Amino acid sequence: MNPRVTSQTFTRNAIHFTSLHSSRLLTAQKQITSGMQFELPSEEPVAYRQVRSLETRFVELQADKKVINLATSTLNASVAQFQDVSDLITLSKNLVQQGIQALDGDEREALATEIDALLAQAKQIGLAKFNENYLYGGTRSDMPPFTFGEPLRENGIMEVAYQGSGHRSQTHIGDSISIDTYYDGSKIFGASGREPTVLVGTTGAKHGGGTDTIVGRATLRVEHDTTTFGGGSGVAAGTSSAALDTILGPTGAHQLTIVDTAGDGSAGTISLNGADPVPFTNADTNLRVVGFAGQEVYLDTTNIAAGFNGTVNITSTGTLSVDDGGSTIPIDFSTNQIVSDVDTGKFVTIDSSNIRATGDDSIEFPGTSNLFQILHATAADLRNSRELGSAEYSAALNRRLDELDHAASKVFSVMGEQSSSLQTMQTMEFRVDDLMLSVESNIGEIQATDFPDAVLRLENSQTLLQYTYAVTANLNSLGLLEFLR
Repeated sequence: MNPRVTSQTFTRNAIHFTSLHSSRLLTAQKQITSGMQFELPSEEPVAYRQVRSLETRFVELQADKKVINLATSTLNASVAQFQDVSDLITLSKNLVQQGIQALDGDEREALATEIDALLAQAKQIGLAKFNENYLYGGTRSDMPPFTFGEPLRENGIMEVAYQGSGHRSQTHIGDSISIDTYYDGSKIFGASGREPTVLVGTTGAKHGGGTDTIVGRATLRVEHDTTTFGGGSGVAAGTSSAALDTILGPTGAHQLTIVDTAGDGSAGTISLNGADPVPFTNADTNLRVVGFAGQEVYLDTTNIAAGFNGTVNITSTGTLSVDDGGSTIPIDFSTNQIVSDVDTGKFVTIDSSNIRATGDDSIEFPGTSNLFQILHATAADLRNSRELGSAEYSAALNRRLDELDHAASKVFSVMGEQSSSLQTMQTMEFRVDDLMLSVESNIGEIQATDFPDAVLRLENSQTLLQYTYAVTANLNSLGLLEFLR
């Protein structure tokens, strides 16, 4: 039996094919207009998942590039600061060299004033900020890394306290790469490492053995305490002996030579350590006698023994201090005395075995000062605040040159690290840009419209739709007889 094709069948087929070709036509138009083959997961489930994965990767790469740009800007800012530090150290060295040659006090003061200005600039660099963060505070970049104060002691070092972190702050790029960005300022501007202690003075004190803990510089104050004499001569300490004697030493380190010219002890001469003799009488209660090196002793000669002619051993005790007299220890004339600062608890080892006179000796601890303290000490030395002799003055400034060289070396080392990091960041940025371009290309290959194919499908769907309309119209125009045929 032959199935009969009814008008309802024609209508149903016409609607189906019209809808099919219209849908395909609209899809092609949408793809051409939007430039995308699909927008919804239901359109291309597998391809949509691939695109979403690539888009996620693209966002990650964008985040990496943002981090790279921020880290690069931070390091560039830091390197610029280091270049300024290098310049100010170079200028400081030039000023010190001029100071060594300068003979006029006004010229030295002018040079010291320039160093003061460079110190102020160095402080600003130490507190430099970028993006509201301190460059040299390490992981604690939200607070000033350094505080500055006046010296605790006369002719001492400037007080500098580091309150940043001892660890560098790192920027993480991706899963495995870390770049140091905010550095530990105490290591950049800090001390280069303790060197042998230098002691300059006229008391006879020397540096003892052992490792000191005081940093920067200090003043060793050597003071007189008591003077006593060997028996038999009748000589005694004068009324000003305790306050004005400048001799120090164990028994026999200093000697008096007494000559009784009167024969009954009423008059004669006294000399200290073989220096020019000084006349005395039995009325002198505070006779000043000076030795070859300028040491002074005050004597009471009222009881000189009749007929005494000979030498008398002197014992003169004293004290040591490195904290402006805040604390003192007796001199024991040994090779290894520990003298401490009562405020800081730090100490220096002194060889007191050859101390023979009172006075203030200057002690330096090279390699223990940071850059700020070096500049402060340089200005003080240009002004010769310690009143050093010509040779000691030049030697002190030469030590400042060495310390400035060490400080520059530390800065150059870190600047080299950061320059290397910048080069790495540049390479990484190029790599990220290439990856971003590759991801975009992959997304385009999967999702972007193939325009020639879409246009061809559009024209084909449009033609088929027109053909469907034409066939449907022709069928609907058939009469009964034509249909029955």
